[in-house]
Amino acid sequence: MAGKSPVDRIVKMLEDEAPERRMAAAIVLGELRPKGAAVVQALGRVIADDGPALQRHALDALRSIGVTKGALRWLWPLLESRDAAVREAASAAIASVGGSVVEDVKARLAEAEGDARRALESILSRLGGKEAFDALLDALEAGDEESNRATALELRAHVKRADAATRRSYRTRLERFLKRLAGADAARSASATAAAVKVLGFLEDPRTAPTLLALARDETRPASVRQEALIALRFSMAGGASADVVKALVGAAGDEDRALAQTAMMTLAGMDLPASLAPALSALALHREIDRARIAIDKLGTLGGKQATETLVDIVARGDKRRAEMAAEALEGRDDATAPLVALLAETSELERAKLVARALESRRDALSPAMRKKLLQGGVARLTAGDAAWTPALSLVVERDAKKVGEALRAEAARLRKARKGEDEARVLRGLSKLGLASDDDRYRLASIRLKESKLDPRGRRSDRALSLLAELQRGGFDVSKALRADRGVGLEEMYYVGFCFLEDDLGGEELLEEVVKKGGRKKIAKAAKNKLALAER
Repeated sequence: MAGKSPVDRIVKMLEDEAPERRMAAAIVLGELRPKGAAVVQALGRVIADDGPALQRHALDALRSIGVTKGALRWLWPLLESRDAAVREAASAAIASVGGSVVEDVKARLAEAEGDARRALESILSRLGGKEAFDALLDALEAGDEESNRATALELRAHVKRADAATRRSYRTRLERFLKRLAGADAARSASATAAAVKVLGFLEDPRTAPTLLALARDETRPASVRQEALIALRFSMAGGASADVVKALVGAAGDEDRALAQTAMMTLAGMDLPASLAPALSALALHREIDRARIAIDKLGTLGGKQATETLVDIVARGDKRRAEMAAEALEGRDDATAPLVALLAETSELERAKLVARALESRRDALSPAMRKKLLQGGVARLTAGDAAWTPALSLVVERDAKKVGEALRAEAARLRKARKGEDEARVLRGLSKLGLASDDDRYRLASIRLKESKLDPRGRRSDRALSLLAELQRGGFDVSKALRADRGVGLEEMYYVGFCFLEDDLGGEELLEEVVKKGGRKKIAKAAKNKLALAER
């Protein structure tokens, strides 16, 4: 022992029975980094025969001293160790040899599984460089979904360390690899394709967008591949999303595959979209699943500009109740929504939709220009004439500010319909006047006159006769019903007799009407009946 150097004595300690002395020797050798075959051999024996704790320190020491190709024979088996730290240390030690081990790693990858496969891929990741990158790509083809996820992370490490030129090279290699996989069985290559697409996203290169977009739109591809393409697209849009990208995302968001749809929706939700792309969200906003529709509508609500507003108004116009309500809520605070909402209210024939639009316009009532009120007036009158119930919300918005104009417009429409001999339509307009509180006694009389022509003129049913009820209300209010009926060319002796008879029965007068019947009826039976009724009333 006296002739041995300090290093020799430390190396000898690697054979000591006490584990702590062997560990101390390994640590010291790692610090001293002595050269020589004897040192390597001694560390190799520890690596081959000792437990995990000593193996780790021996591996670290060997890596500090410098791993030779000859020492690899002790290291390869440790890639299958049950101890993760040992596998990690062995991977680092093997990688320290350099690129000359790539071929050996590739050969072993072909047969490796589980932890051993990941350890081999870790070596390639540590090595870096195009050759190691290609080896990892090749490994994807033999891997399953779980192992390929791990391989993708090793490839990510390559990407993160690479300079701009190397990244461009990696993009070319990845796209070439994807083309190669495209010719393989889609189901069998799905895992490898999805992993490669994930790595393409790690490049964060806008030039990958065409490839990613094509994959995302390809409905023949497995959903897992399309999903990874959508995720990768997020990282390729440093300059903003194009219309094609947004359309692809909207298409995927409507897909039957929920995982794919969810990815697309989350991508859309997190993107800064230019306002010009708002119309592309319309289809998703009308999707049958409310959660998908909500994301699109919420996104539209965050976009400024005319196109976003018009798209939201279109959803109010075409969506079901819930979607229309969400779109209307998203329009709150948008000044440019007033005009298109007015146009919608003037045109819609659906009562519930009209009510919703009217509520949206209620807070904007003061912002309605004369031209807007005119549009609502014209639309409301047209809806009323057509028999659509949606007329009420439109005209109700106008009547508070322009009651006189509303009344004039409705009377003009009633006169036009009277001239055209469209009694039912005229009656509908006159009822509208009454409902809005704008009808005069003349208007109410005209409505009663129309209804009188439809009456059965049977005194026994007078309690349910709407025409008679209207005339009675007018009579009680001081309107001269008798005079109006006598002047009404559309009222005959039968109608006058019926009203006069019923009025007499209800103590509302009626004598003048019956006298008119007697006067004009001559020898007709109805004249005689009127005369008899008058005689009975005098008793």
